[in-house]
Amino acid sequence: MSIELLRKSDGLRKEGTMKTIGEKIRDRRLDLGLKQQEVAEKANLSLRTLSKYETDIVKPRALNVRRLCTVLGVSEAYLTNPEIDDPTYGLEEAPYVDAVREKYGKKGADEVSGLLSGVRSYMAGGDVPLEDKELFFEAVMEAYVAAKNEAHDKFTPKKYRK
Repeated sequence: MSIELLRKSDGLRKEGTMKTIGEKIRDRRLDLGLKQQEVAEKANLSLRTLSKYETDIVKPRALNVRRLCTVLGVSEAYLTNPEIDDPTYGLEEAPYVDAVREKYGKKGADEVSGLLSGVRSYMAGGDVPLEDKELFFEAVMEAYVAAKNEAHDKFTPKKYRK
């Protein structure tokens, strides 16, 4: 039997293959030294549901992805994108995306996530201090929220404005 074969039972992977969301959940849980029951309880899931996620029988819904991200200390971008293999990816942007999600919902969160991911490339390869990154993300967020508010005031009929 070739070692190049992908076999879930023993965890062998062909080099360069991408991890599924279930594999990422399981691997991160094990890296943190947590049992399935602990993660399930912290994420307000049943053990059976978590087991189905880890074995890729079922894909988690958006709310459960966010809960798992919180428990596992990873971003949604890492967990849901098979091309990303760094568990720290997107953690700097996560609070900003979450804040927009609270105010503008999933569409707003997707928009700002794309915006922040796009501007991240400007910082790639450089040694930008964390404080400067945070200031930059805050400025981008302020501009995004100001644009959303301006669009709301301009295009929402008065009878629907809150």
